[in-house]
Amino acid sequence: MMRQPGLTRDDVEKLSRGKASRSKTGSRGVGHRLTVRERALFEAAKKQGFLKIPASGIRENVRNVYEKWCTVTGETAVILEPEDHSTTLD
Repeated sequence: MMRQPGLTRDDVEKLSRGKASRSKTGSRGVGHRLTVRERALFEAAKKQGFLKIPASGIRENVRNVYEKWCTVTGETAVILEPEDHSTTLD
């Protein structure tokens, strides 16, 4: 992931809470504000070192914020997604 110049942990936290951040920190076309449930996933991911996406009810925002967090901290963004069991084998 490409590092954004001057991006800090504080910038990512502000983006995730929908607060004003410095110029050119986030993109208006990319969602960053987190719901209470998404924030819990994000906080757990910071502690555990990986983000586990549940099967439903989560927007791309939590992924976007976690990827930015990993960029700032220099960690590899490990994201576990549920398997798609909708396809059947005949």
